[in-house]
Amino acid sequence: MSDPALRALAAAAIIATAAGIGLLAARWSRPSHPALDLSGLGLPPGIVLFTSTGCATCREARACAEGVGLPIREVTHELEPGLFERAGVEAVPLTAVVDRDGRVLAQFAGAPRRRALARAAAAARLG
Repeated sequence: MSDPALRALAAAAIIATAAGIGLLAARWSRPSHPALDLSGLGLPPGIVLFTSTGCATCREARACAEGVGLPIREVTHELEPGLFERAGVEAVPLTAVVDRDGRVLAQFAGAPRRRALARAAAAARLG
């Protein structure tokens, strides 16, 4: 591999492969959050969305939740810090699908994927 053009091509291929692996890893890795227990907090069934003002990812999560067809209860940290604390929310956005008994059927840290949230909402059968 003494030809400079061949070396440059090999280096470009290695860089492209590494970049592709990095993009896939970023897409598949999702932030995590300890399991929520929202029972006894008086939150309605549907989607409970924990947000903070000025959070761009929170706006993405809200837009995703609005397209699912369940009632949404948004809990904003700056307006309801006590509820955040009682719920044990550590990071935003955090989206939960809650049944009539206050059980969390699914939760999503970060902006949820629309398909996954729609599946969880369909499984909730709140209507």
